[in-house]
Amino acid sequence: MDFFEAQDLARRRTHVLVALFTAAVVAIVCSVYVVVGVAGYATMGMQPGFDPILFGVVAVGTGLLIGGGSLFRTAQLRRGGPAVAELLGGQPVSPNTGDPGERRLLNVVEEMAVASGTPVPAVYVLDREQGINAFAAGYGLHDAAVAVTRGTLEELDRDELQGVVAHEFSHILNGDMRLNIRLMGLLFGILLLAVIGRGVLRGSMMSRRRRDGRAALLGAALLVLGYLGVFFGKLIKAAVSRQREFLADAAAVQFTRNPEGIAGALRRIGAGADGSRIQDHHAEELSHLFFANGVGRALSGLTSTHPPLDARIRRIIPSWDGDFTQPLGGSAVQRAGLPEASDADVARGGRPDLLTTEGQGLLLGAAAVMAGIGAPGPAHVKHARRILGEIPKELMSAAHEPVGARALLLLLLGGEGEAVEAARGEVARTLDSSVGGAEKGDGVPSDGPTGAVSRRLGELRPLVRGLPAEARLPLVDIALPVLRRLEEAEAVALRSAVDRVVRADGEVHGFDFALTHILWRHLPGGRRTPPRGTVHLARVTDALSTVLSALAHSGSGDSAEVEAAFLRGRALVGGSDQIRLLKETQVDLASVDRALEQLEALSLEDRRTLLHACATVVVLDQRVDLREAELLRAFAECLDLPLPPLVPGVALG
Repeated sequence: MDFFEAQDLARRRTHVLVALFTAAVVAIVCSVYVVVGVAGYATMGMQPGFDPILFGVVAVGTGLLIGGGSLFRTAQLRRGGPAVAELLGGQPVSPNTGDPGERRLLNVVEEMAVASGTPVPAVYVLDREQGINAFAAGYGLHDAAVAVTRGTLEELDRDELQGVVAHEFSHILNGDMRLNIRLMGLLFGILLLAVIGRGVLRGSMMSRRRRDGRAALLGAALLVLGYLGVFFGKLIKAAVSRQREFLADAAAVQFTRNPEGIAGALRRIGAGADGSRIQDHHAEELSHLFFANGVGRALSGLTSTHPPLDARIRRIIPSWDGDFTQPLGGSAVQRAGLPEASDADVARGGRPDLLTTEGQGLLLGAAAVMAGIGAPGPAHVKHARRILGEIPKELMSAAHEPVGARALLLLLLGGEGEAVEAARGEVARTLDSSVGGAEKGDGVPSDGPTGAVSRRLGELRPLVRGLPAEARLPLVDIALPVLRRLEEAEAVALRSAVDRVVRADGEVHGFDFALTHILWRHLPGGRRTPPRGTVHLARVTDALSTVLSALAHSGSGDSAEVEAAFLRGRALVGGSDQIRLLKETQVDLASVDRALEQLEALSLEDRRTLLHACATVVVLDQRVDLREAELLRAFAECLDLPLPPLVPGVALG
């Protein structure tokens, strides 16, 4: 199943979710009506039989209660993954943490993010939880969070932790997160009856007044009806989540090429005293998000959100003997029935003609690029590890601190002329004026001493000049979690500084186009992703003209090659004459930013078509240098399409 099939499946599951939710609401309304009717007959002398007016009142009242509860929880979760992690008591991991387990977790998450072509998600630890568990949450790539329990950090080795994180990244890539967070919002509404009934019953029992006997009966009835909602909630979660765990396990094996990693984590859960139990009182509400069952044993398979541990392990390692107490042994690859193969063979997928080394660039076709969307493999993990290993420790450290991350951005964007260097110095001094020295509550230093940005600019400049081109976008992605935590005033100042540096030499580079747009999505106060599917390719011809022109000009200085590349791309998005090749001087930062903002609202299928057109423009001559590959990845990230690194000598997909 490729990325687009998985996303389509997630959309179809959303339709199933809505249908099941509607059926649950109807059942609850009918049950409330029966209870109210019986109570009215017994205490108020109401006539037996169906009363349409009473039914209407009950339906409206119950509908408002459920709808209000769903809207309330959905609003609480509007920040995406971080809001879900904090609901469970998760603490953000400081990027400069000194805890060895947290440091290892950050390294694994960053490696997985670079390998899969996604922004580095926010990382949280559930410090009060000793069970082995984890989850990924969010609406999309740009607001995702990965959270693990303290028990996961303490009990698993690096391979097992990598298997768990790879499993969670499959949920990020396949659209499962969006479905899960919507499910949380919807189901909270139908759980409210139980919450209200429990409150009424508790209040009546604490009161000494006799008339509270009726209140107690009402509370008990609401509690019973509420648990009907709980039961329906369990059924719905089981219906949309159980099979996805098998798929995520398989994806983790494909991603890491290490079946023993994820199978070992599952075995440790089965052998551990704490298992995968989550103690927080929100565990039931979030049970469908977890890596493994976080609540008590289900009453039946119908309400279980996860397959049994032994079934999951045997899917990965068929010859496993079923003993949770003994470590997995033997060759993991052979035990899983996977053929021995090189990383190149694995990622090439039997199509060695699609991508080979050609000088300093890559030889490939647009089909190979599209095959890689959301489909990272072990070669990409290995490539990501190499890229991260080539980044000097000083730059990695800078990317993990607010001042250093700002200095890095100023150095990574723009050209190399005197005008650009002068602009960097000016804006650094401007940013210095906002430097405070206080430390935020999450343990991340807000800033540093006066002049810190200017000082870091000077320290990092020679290191950035020696940085491999393919490491620029990963380094920015690593810095994003820190930049998300800036105060809004700091973010506004940084946006202004970046804009001045990019415009300093009068020439905007392709990388700057895409990267600044990504930054505006992540910085506090930035724009949110518009609703998908609200525009169509035929109605955004000006935006298509701008983006395809920018890509065509970035690949060649020859006017004939630029026009040929543009026309090939235009043919894939409809071939309308209204999509015109713009002059290089007509394509500036502001116009590309506006164009990408419009194109983000395209449907998934239209974004797929657009990225195919972009890839066609870039690879017209079947050669992609590192600069073009970097630009294509950045454009894919703008469209929420995760494109793994283009690995020399290895085909995508």
